[in-house]
Amino acid sequence: MRLREIAIGIVLSALLAAVVALTVPAPQPPAVALPAPSPVSLRSATPALLPKVLAAIPSAAPQRVDTAWFATHARFGRARSLREFFYDAVRKPGKGALYYAAQALSICERVLEQDPAALPPARRQAAAELQRRCDFSPEGLQDARRELRAAKDPDPGADAVLDTVFGFLSADGAEGRAGMLGRAFEQGNPEMIAPLAAAAVVAHMSTAAPGAAFGEAMVVCRLGAECGPDAVATLELCMRHGWCADSVPAALQQGLGQHFPALDKVAAQVVRDLRRPSA
Repeated sequence: MRLREIAIGIVLSALLAAVVALTVPAPQPPAVALPAPSPVSLRSATPALLPKVLAAIPSAAPQRVDTAWFATHARFGRARSLREFFYDAVRKPGKGALYYAAQALSICERVLEQDPAALPPARRQAAAELQRRCDFSPEGLQDARRELRAAKDPDPGADAVLDTVFGFLSADGAEGRAGMLGRAFEQGNPEMIAPLAAAAVVAHMSTAAPGAAFGEAMVVCRLGAECGPDAVATLELCMRHGWCADSVPAALQQGLGQHFPALDKVAAQVVRDLRRPSA
């Protein structure tokens, strides 16, 4: 029973941190006492500012990761019109399409509420770019919400997510957990991948560890997801938190400061687990 309570707690944490369910908003930054961030560019940063491991982030997903899911993720991350991406995903769904359609809509709802003029220069630029990509009218947003509700399965699979995370936590040792993690990624369902990656990070850190909320983002970046300077996730970190850099990992390093290496180390361990041969 204790394990199931832990599973429930981690799933709830993952829902907040990694936007697992279709209706959950993006995570808030962890409550860490950090100095106010200032925009930096990887092109101008000195090597001492960045851990060497950032240069080792692979540019392509490993063979065990479902390529159809990564293709959908990449289209979302690079989308120049999130409205067009949304309707393409909802009306011609592919692997993980509805998950990323919901992400696009959730981001645009937040972005279009922003007043770029009230933000500092770097955040203002990121907000303006996201607003340009979120080319919904107010009426268009309402229509999109209705269309997404109509397209979603009436049972979002919350029990399946809970059972999957519970199974991961109760698996037989590190080998068993690694095998389960690998199989989940092979299936290519981002609604399962996000909480399981978050649970794997939490298993190595703890929900209270600074940066744990961004564990799933670091894992998928290390697997070759769309995390570069023009990625939606990179722009959103800049707009929302003032962590402005040329990639998601660099933005997280800027925001988390001395706490970033621990997160990066754990993400690397999760990726190594994924690449273990299945039993």
